[in-house]
Amino acid sequence: MNAKQELFQLMGEVSGTIFPLGREVVMSLFEKYFTEQRFYALTFMASNIAPKSISVTLLSKRTPYGNPESYKTALADAVESDYLEADDAGGYVISEKGKLAIEESHAAFYKHINEVSQFPAERMGEIAVFLQKLVVASMASTQAKFTSGTVALDISHGGHPDVESGTLAEVDQCLDDLNAFRDDAHIAAWTPSGVSGYVWEALSFVWNGEANTAEKLVERLSFRNYAAEDYAIALAELQELGWIEPSDDGFVATAAGRKVREDGEAKTNELYFAPWSVLSDGELTRLGGLLTELKESNEKLLPAAE
Repeated sequence: MNAKQELFQLMGEVSGTIFPLGREVVMSLFEKYFTEQRFYALTFMASNIAPKSISVTLLSKRTPYGNPESYKTALADAVESDYLEADDAGGYVISEKGKLAIEESHAAFYKHINEVSQFPAERMGEIAVFLQKLVVASMASTQAKFTSGTVALDISHGGHPDVESGTLAEVDQCLDDLNAFRDDAHIAAWTPSGVSGYVWEALSFVWNGEANTAEKLVERLSFRNYAAEDYAIALAELQELGWIEPSDDGFVATAAGRKVREDGEAKTNELYFAPWSVLSDGELTRLGGLLTELKESNEKLLPAAE
């Protein structure tokens, strides 16, 4: 793992210390506004791209690893529960009920984390400036290089509520954007392989040894809403491509399969980190130091916050 990869990992760790600071506040509002937790993500996405609509097609582009039929069902359920409304073009837009739920939940969350944060304002502002530069550079770089689009970043960045500049809320938004951009980079990296999203994910899990049978894939990826029969088809396709082969307890990646998957990871890093050239090595090192300090500051607050 090189320095940039370590910094990206650190960003994820910092992001993981932010939500717990406002968990109690936002979860109480989730319970107030959302009858089921699954409706939050759809309502949030619809809020972020409004006045445009969301659809099965958009959800499949954003997360091509899930079952499109499950997206169709979820959207219909969200309409029935009045978080979304069907439009005339076959898509779905956020309802007034959904809009209120998102706006109040997010406003309360950002207000709370800014209030409880004890990180020095000057250093927080410095982090925000660095991260904003990375976000802007990421958005600019993708126009010509990402043939699969930047749906994840567009959705993440497009609907951020206004927050005070140089605050933990702004840092949180930037970290969300940069994480979303990583999803776009990975999709752009593996799409030329020609396989579908759930087949690529099956290869990933065989490659890294986390799940090497259809049954294990279902167990590990139940949230994708595919059946064992579906993953059996995916594994058969991968075997036909010569990317996996039978083993004593399932499947293992072949040399060709390992190369395809490792090339995909290398291409992901190439696409993702290219915009980071907007910051010098010294600035990236400075950002890493500041993020480490912010992480430690947040962690000290977690027992009291929880």
